[in-house]
Amino acid sequence: MPRLKLTKNAIDSLPTHASDTVYWDIAYPGFGVKVTPKGRKVFVVLYRTGGAGSKLRKYTIGVYGPITLHQARVAAQRVFAAKLEGRDPASEKRTAKQRVVADRVDELLEAFIAQHVSQNRSAREISRILHREVGKVWGNKNIHEIGKRDVVELISAIEQRGAPTVANKTLKLVKTFLRWCVGRAVLDQSPAEGVPRPAKEVARDRVLTDLELVKIILAARTMDGPYGGIVELLALTGQRREEVAAATWDEFDLDQRVWTLPKTRTKNEKQHIVHLSTQAITVLKQKKKQGSFVFTVHETKSFRNFAFAKRRLDDLSGVKNWRLHDLRRTCVSGMARLGIPPHVADKVLNHQSGTISGVAAVYQRHDFLDERKVALDRWGNHVAKIVADVEITPLNAVREAA
Repeated sequence: MPRLKLTKNAIDSLPTHASDTVYWDIAYPGFGVKVTPKGRKVFVVLYRTGGAGSKLRKYTIGVYGPITLHQARVAAQRVFAAKLEGRDPASEKRTAKQRVVADRVDELLEAFIAQHVSQNRSAREISRILHREVGKVWGNKNIHEIGKRDVVELISAIEQRGAPTVANKTLKLVKTFLRWCVGRAVLDQSPAEGVPRPAKEVARDRVLTDLELVKIILAARTMDGPYGGIVELLALTGQRREEVAAATWDEFDLDQRVWTLPKTRTKNEKQHIVHLSTQAITVLKQKKKQGSFVFTVHETKSFRNFAFAKRRLDDLSGVKNWRLHDLRRTCVSGMARLGIPPHVADKVLNHQSGTISGVAAVYQRHDFLDERKVALDRWGNHVAKIVADVEITPLNAVREAA
């Protein structure tokens, strides 16, 4: 192939041929300019990956015009320097291009959800946050474009719209997602490391008063559909929202008054046995069997429309600023008032770590099933009593009570 001293004038005057022709620079061996049949001129570098006889590599610098001869020579020097370091610039460039195409955030998010999130009992909520808070902002970007500043700006925007708790949750999920990317060798390091939580979360300690609990239960009994039953069973058993809402009939033995939660549906992934008080049995017997789920609207799906139903319950009961999880806290607090030992209440709630800790926790394997039965029966009787005390009062009067 032709060799000449490349100058701007020399490049401008290079002729075109029927096929690509490379003109090599005498001053910089391995550096040249390729001229296509259409007259397009492209700077290239040719080098060997090893010593003599090793494989030749071609590195394309770019098109003459947007890139000047001086810029192209500087780029060529970088390529030769990288080659001396034992690197393969052409292969690195090709890999970088592939990463730009392959490592889109939206595609990685879907893979992360499918491989890491889908087995989590909170998968639906986690997926919703990732899609809404992360996917909508970063979805079309390449993961390698995301820097620490992008993470900070993403989380700050959520906090500034008045959602500090969501901001904290999103940051936690983003950190987990980016660490997952590091583990899959998509990223060398996570840009989220060192980013502080935007808001200090205050632990919730809302415990409903007996009167508030009565208002909620009485209002729940007036509601159509499965939601009222979910609320009352939550109040009577102290179990988690999803555990009650997605309960299936085959988990219950009403004759033995036992509800057995399989490990696939518990937070600590351990089977959990819940004694059913007389009051809980009454709630369940009021439900008609429509498919496998106890609380269902469409027979094949468990109840999901919590937000709308909760607003309706708030309006009916007159109790504000509470959430369903507060029923769980109210249950264990009420048991304490009734003299139930804390370690028994922990077992009722299926707490992974409770009041028994250290060496005692290692050797303490007793499930306290009899004690749990007593606790739930005593709590059920208490709930029945406080409801009965005001049940004859019109609901409007209950709402107005002090």
